[in-house]
Amino acid sequence: MANQTHLALLHKEKNWISWRINNPQICPDLQNIDLTEKNLKKANLCGVNLSKSNLKQVNLSQANLEKAQLIQATLIGSNLSCANLNQANLIGANLLQTNLKKARLWEANLIGTCLRNSQIQKADFSGAQLNRTNLSEACGQETNFCETNLSQASLYEAELQGAYFYRANLYKAQLIQAHLHSSYLCHANLREIKGDRLDLRWANLSQAKLQGASLQGADLSYANLSYANLEGANLQGANLHGADLTGTNLEQTDLCGVDLSKIIQT
Repeated sequence: MANQTHLALLHKEKNWISWRINNPQICPDLQNIDLTEKNLKKANLCGVNLSKSNLKQVNLSQANLEKAQLIQATLIGSNLSCANLNQANLIGANLLQTNLKKARLWEANLIGTCLRNSQIQKADFSGAQLNRTNLSEACGQETNFCETNLSQASLYEAELQGAYFYRANLYKAQLIQAHLHSSYLCHANLREIKGDRLDLRWANLSQAKLQGASLQGADLSYANLSYANLEGANLQGANLHGADLTGTNLEQTDLCGVDLSKIIQT
């Protein structure tokens, strides 16, 4: 149950602002409350416990939610653009169709979170935990996933052109029909991914780990696969036109139906 004193303060913006300034050591308890469609733009919610709360269609743009507890919270359709969610705990939260454009989520915990159909353009997930997260059909051009854990996450039909996955862990992730055109995946762990019909045109996969990956019908035209490890991968019918395979490990790789006449290999 939420602390009723804290809840009353939240409903009076000026009182909430002054109280938070004067009581920085207190972490407000607002769990399991209903704030549907409330305007909390630029609100100071740092460290607040909003677990299991209903935050549907709430305006949290530019809000400070650093280290906030949002476990199993409902944020469907909410506006979190430019919000600070660094180190926030969002385990099991529902962020279906949320706006996270330019939001900061450094080292946030999003294990098992639903981000389906969300807008994550230029959001920063550096070092975040996104294991088993649902990012299907998310739109995230130039999103930062550097050193992020996306193991077993679902990115089915996600639009992630120009995204950054440097040293990201995508082990066994679902990337079927996703669009990663021009993305940066250098040193990424893509072992055993399901990437059939995955769009990786012009992507940088230098030194990426792709052992056992399924990339049937994937478009890898002009991709940089130099020194990548594709041992035991399935590339049946993939497009490798203009791809750089310099130093690439193709041991036991299935290249059935692949035209290798126009690749770069030295």
